[in-house]
Amino acid sequence: MYSDKTNSELIEILDQHSLLTFEAQLSLQEELQKRAVVVDLSGLETTIANRLTQINNLEYLKDFGFQANRTVDGLTVTRTKKALLTDVLAIMVGLFVFLLGIYGCINLVFAFINGEELDVFTLAYKFAMAGLVFIGISFFSGLQRLFDFYGFELNKSNGSVSLKKRFDVKLEELRINPAEIHLDAEEDILSLKLGHQTIFTSNSGNLIQTLTLKELAKELKA
Repeated sequence: MYSDKTNSELIEILDQHSLLTFEAQLSLQEELQKRAVVVDLSGLETTIANRLTQINNLEYLKDFGFQANRTVDGLTVTRTKKALLTDVLAIMVGLFVFLLGIYGCINLVFAFINGEELDVFTLAYKFAMAGLVFIGISFFSGLQRLFDFYGFELNKSNGSVSLKKRFDVKLEELRINPAEIHLDAEEDILSLKLGHQTIFTSNSGNLIQTLTLKELAKELKA
């Protein structure tokens, strides 16, 4: 990533290391060490160490709407309240936009039926209003997430793993064989799976999320 940079350019980037992604920070550290550049790396190393600690503590599960609570006996993963609220708000906004789009469609149809003379701006506005139907529908993905993960709980206690999740309609609780838990990468999606069933997914292009899911899978299988 930084092989084409001069040493002085690397030092300038080092001064701004807190603004870099985790992957870029690791690459910068590796490049500086490879070149044996004489510079204080303590700030960068501390930042990376803190990130790794947060990854090991599963703190970044919140990036895709979950949280891990550790106990003496094990850990429990649930949906965050913030994620639930976000899904509810998405549904409300989506419904409002969808209804505006329906009104726009009706208005556009009646404009043609009544033979109204429309200038380009007015016609574009009416089409835009009608197009809100599709934007509103896109917000309804929150409804799917809300339904899928309402009551969700992934629990490990005394070596036993259980999962509460809606795979069809009914909320089911399954006892899991830890050996069946694995990660599956497909295009830009990384999935934590139980056999063929997906527990939840993350962005495989995000190093922090990838390492977080790997850490979670390791703890569940341990």
